[in-house]
Formats: sequence, C-alpha cells, structure tokens
Amino acid sequence: MSLDRSLGMSAMIPAQDLPGLLSAVARGHTHATDLSREAAHALFAEWLSGHLPALVQGALWTAFRFKGESVDELLGFVSATEDSLTPLATPSAPRPVIFPSYNGARRHANLLPLLALLLARQGVPVLIHGTYGGTAADADLRLVDHDPSDRTTSGEILADLGFAPAASRHAVHDQLERHHLAYAPLEVLHPHLAAILSLRRQLGVRSSVHTVIKLFNPFAGPAVRCAAVTHPPYLERMRAFFVAAGATALVLRGTEGEPVAHPRRRPALIGIEGGYEREWFPEDRTPLTELPELPADHGAPKTCQFIEEVLAGQRPLPATLRDQAACLLVMSGAAADLATAYARIDQAQRPIRRRS
Repeated sequence: MSLDRSLGMSAMIPAQDLPGLLSAVARGHTHATDLSREAAHALFAEWLSGHLPALVQGALWTAFRFKGESVDELLGFVSATEDSLTPLATPSAPRPVIFPSYNGARRHANLLPLLALLLARQGVPVLIHGTYGGTAADADLRLVDHDPSDRTTSGEILADLGFAPAASRHAVHDQLERHHLAYAPLEVLHPHLAAILSLRRQLGVRSSVHTVIKLFNPFAGPAVRCAAVTHPPYLERMRAFFVAAGATALVLRGTEGEPVAHPRRRPALIGIEGGYEREWFPEDRTPLTELPELPADHGAPKTCQFIEEVLAGQRPLPATLRDQAACLLVMSGAAADLATAYARIDQAQRPIRRRS
C-alpha cells in the first residue's frame, strides 16, 4: 500500500510512514511530491493533536516553507483544522464576516478596524482574529523574516477603542451579540493551531500554518471570509482554494498583509461563492490626482482618532474602503446590491462611543 493511501485511510500516521512522507515533501519546490487531500488532512490532524515529535514538526515546517502547498493540501489542512475545533455558534443573518489579522501595519495606518466597524454598524457580525491579547501576544511578529518594528495591530487599535480581546469563546459570542464585533486571539478559537503557530518563534520563518489561519472558518455555519495576500502568485492559489472548497470569500491583495484595501489605490476585489468567481472591482490603475486624507502617524492613538473622525463624518471615508465594505455587505446578505450598500454606508456616519 502506498504512503498516500495509508495516510488517507487512517486517522493516525504510523511512525514508520513519517520518513517516507518527509522524503516526499522535502525535495524543494521543483522535485517535491504533493500530498492528496486525504493525506494532507491526516497529516495536519496528527500535527494538531500534538502527537508529532518536535523534530518531525520542524522538518515539516521547513519542507512546506520551501515546497509551498498545493490546493489539495490546503483543502486537507483547513478541513483538519475545522474538524478539530469547537465551532462558534453562527449568528443569525446576515452571515458573519471573518478577518484574519496577523501582520499589523508599519508604513501606513492600519485601517482594518475602520472597515470592521463600518460593517458592524450595519448589523453584520464581524470576527477579527490574530495573536494580540493571547499568551503568545504578537509572537508571530517578532521574527527576523518579518520585522515587527513599529507595527500597529488590529487588536491594539480595537483595544484602544474599547473592544478588548475576547478571553473565551463565550466572550466572542457575547461581543458579537452586543456589538456585532469581536476580536479573538487565535488560542481562544483553536489552541492547538495557536501552539503550532508559536513554533515560528523557534524556527524563524513562516510556513503553511500562516496560510491556514487565513482560510479556516471557526463558525459552525457559513461565513464570508476576507483573505489577503502580499504576493500575486498566492492570490491565484487562494482563489483556487475557495473555489474548490465551495466557500464564500472576498480575496484581495492586502495592505501590508492585512485584509483591507489600500486607501490610496484599490486592488482587484474578487468575490467567490458557490464555486464561482466574480470580480466586484478591477484593480484601479488610474493616475492619482489627489491623495486621500490619512493619518501621518500610523500608531494606535492617531489611527483611533482618524477612525473616530471618519465614523463621525468629520473626515471622508477612503473610497477604496467604501468599495470593499459595500462588497462585503452584499456578500453577507446585509444589502441587496452595491447601490443599497453604498447608501447604507453613507447614512451610518455618527460618533463612536468608546467602551470601557
């Protein structure tokens, strides 16, 4: 029996199969062999269980760093992740929107919290997850291949606005019910996945888990996932994943890795639903005639001030965020079409009330 078949038929990976598996995936980008979806599911399930020896975990982490993941491998990794978590209760309509936020911003203000608050004001349940506020607080940012200097995270901004990180799954549910917005450290949603992510502190480079955290759905029912990439080749892979998974997602080239459109130049906004793609907006390549008003200081205090002023109607909302928010309102079911979504966004500007 082949290694691939033996992995697909068993929930546990026999110890004698591990050398063959490593040999298959650890031959670099050109010569490595992709695993089937079933084999990838079995492998990641074993990894999440904590049964893999530390040496094997490090070898797999590095192997997939160089090889990259096929769509079938991502499907297996993500399904194993979702199968092994205790899902959150899905809020009633509209569908929740999920933002994975693990990068933070250094060159520009991090406006993902502004986008989230725009949606929450329309009654859309919004879940942002990251590492801020967990026991491994921002450990993912403190590595040599991703300079953390002066990065401002979504969790930090939301905390300054009065939205503290949820300390439990119950708190996530309560915040979504009360405010339509919750920020959850990854360890609250999936402690075993957070434990794997923490390996980066020892290994110093990213790997497959950084892709998985952008793709998984922690809810028991359907949700709209908003996933961003930095490098264009990953955008194609992410689109292919969501199409193959039959998931609902908005995919874009993000701002410094955060799933929010750049406030100065709109990226292509690609919607995926039921196995089909729709380009809501093409990439904007027209010359800039004027720059939008943005905070010169990207730290949390000035970013919070900017967000409050935009929500109160004292500053204009960047057009690119207005476009992205409108897409997500329609995809969540909160608006019937873009025209309705734009009207609702434009009518909802009022001062934010900070929560203690």
